[in-house]
Amino acid sequence: MAISKQSRSALPVGTIFLAFLFVIATAFAIVFYLQVGKLQKQASAAKSKLALYVSPMAESNPQLSPLISAASPNKTVVQQLLKQIAELKQAIAGTSAPVSQIVGVGGMANGALSAVGVQSGTSLITAVKKLGVRLAAANKSADEYHALYRNYRRRFHAVEASFNANLSAMKRKLAAAETRIVALTTQRNSLAAEVAAQASQFQNKISTQQTKYVSGLRDEAVQTQQYKQEIAAKNMTIAQLRQTIAGSRPPSQGAGAIAAQAAGKVLKVSSNGDLVYIDLGKTDHISVGMSFAVYSPEKGVGSGTHAGGKGSILVTKVGRYASVARITHVARNQAVYPGDIIANPVYSRDRNRHYTFVVYGNFDVNGNGIPTAAGRAQIIRMIKAWGGKVVNHLTSQTDFVVLGSPPSTTVAPATPSRDTTALASMQKESLTRYNRLQTTAQSLSIPVLDANRFLAMVGYYVHPLQPGD
Repeated sequence: MAISKQSRSALPVGTIFLAFLFVIATAFAIVFYLQVGKLQKQASAAKSKLALYVSPMAESNPQLSPLISAASPNKTVVQQLLKQIAELKQAIAGTSAPVSQIVGVGGMANGALSAVGVQSGTSLITAVKKLGVRLAAANKSADEYHALYRNYRRRFHAVEASFNANLSAMKRKLAAAETRIVALTTQRNSLAAEVAAQASQFQNKISTQQTKYVSGLRDEAVQTQQYKQEIAAKNMTIAQLRQTIAGSRPPSQGAGAIAAQAAGKVLKVSSNGDLVYIDLGKTDHISVGMSFAVYSPEKGVGSGTHAGGKGSILVTKVGRYASVARITHVARNQAVYPGDIIANPVYSRDRNRHYTFVVYGNFDVNGNGIPTAAGRAQIIRMIKAWGGKVVNHLTSQTDFVVLGSPPSTTVAPATPSRDTTALASMQKESLTRYNRLQTTAQSLSIPVLDANRFLAMVGYYVHPLQPGD
């Protein structure tokens, strides 16, 4: 019982500990409040001092408010500004020189701006803006050049790819060609060897037979020369015989007789002197379009200029026994009278008699003075239409040779479409034939008529009637 009473009168340990903690906390609280009050007084004093230098508008400035908020006795706003200025100087010029030496007149910044074309006295901000504009323009030009560069580079890559493709194709073709060349070279060498072997064999055969044939060839050459001499002698004999035969023809059959024969005569001349009536009709196989030369009976056929007599007529109407003809030409101081004779070397009253002609050369038929092959064709058509025959080769049975203008030997300048050598050869050959026809006809006593003589004798006259010409 004594123990229990003693225990009830003693203080608990926990209560004592809590009381100690309360005393300590109260002491710390008093110290804290005292310190806060001191700091508040210092802040109020600092704010009062700050109000002397910083306006409310400056305090609200977003650039200064962070500096003011961060200000302390050890890190004032001025110190922060000085630090930023130093950092700015270091960033701008990489130097610790005073600001006045950097941005002032004659300073480093001013010199650098003047070097790039900025006028002296321009503010740094204005200069930076101008430089920014120039930088933007330079960047734009650089972008354009980069775009051109990329475009040219794409085109270059495309061309390079095409070139590489073509190069690869050419290499393949070249390789194939080289392979083909090798094969052809091998084949050529083989053929050359074979040809050389055959040539050697032929040469051996020729060498063996050459001696054998030389003497025979010499004998044949001598014999050929003898044959040529014999043929020349026989040709001379034949020519003499042809001349003899031609000269021994009866007058009614000779070439001169043919040219001198009259086909008919003029029966009547119209009162106005334009038309004539002739004694040839359908029974004499006369047709419209035939022409005749008119001759005086006293002078005979073959008289007059170019053997054309006094004029010419053209048949316009054919009767049974007589025909009407228009006078197409009358020579100067001449006139057509009844009783005049008419002739045409192509025409023959005998239906079974057809005169044979050889026509060669170019002829002027339309009167323009230019001989042409078309004129020759027209003469051939007239001869055939009037009952004559045209052949290409001259024989002793030919009745007339009609020669136009001699072929020209002048060769026109060479052109891409003209072979002057071949043309000259053809012209030379034509002239040779022309001369040969003339010489042969004379040797056979065959009449040779030039263009004027032939047209005059057949009564062909292209111009209208002009009495007195």
